Amino acid sequence: MEKRIDVGLLLSFYGPMLTGRQLAILRLYYEDDLSLSEIASLHGMTRQGAYDLIRRGERQLLTLESKLALRERWFRVIEGLGNVKEALAAEDAAKALAIIGDLLRAEEDQDGV
Repeated sequence: MEKRIDVGLLLSFYGPMLTGRQLAILRLYYEDDLSLSEIASLHGMTRQGAYDLIRRGERQLLTLESKLALRERWFRVIEGLGNVKEALAAEDAAKALAIIGDLLRAEEDQDGV
């Protein structure tokens, strides 16, 4: 997956766990497509400082994903819902219910809830 999209998704899931400054700068870089120089100018820092803050933020996002796997789980649920939609379109309610059951079991197995 393209890094910009990947980090954008991770920001959606884990952004609130970053500091306000990290979140703001990562959003400027990945969502608003500002350059390091533009970010540095806006936040009164050097270009290197902006770069370092972005890299630290990326590492934190990846660490959170490795521990919590919210993005991975989200993709699994989205794929499952697509399969349910196909089964329902084919008027196969039993298959749709089986897919839903599999999704629920996978989530229960993941965290016991």
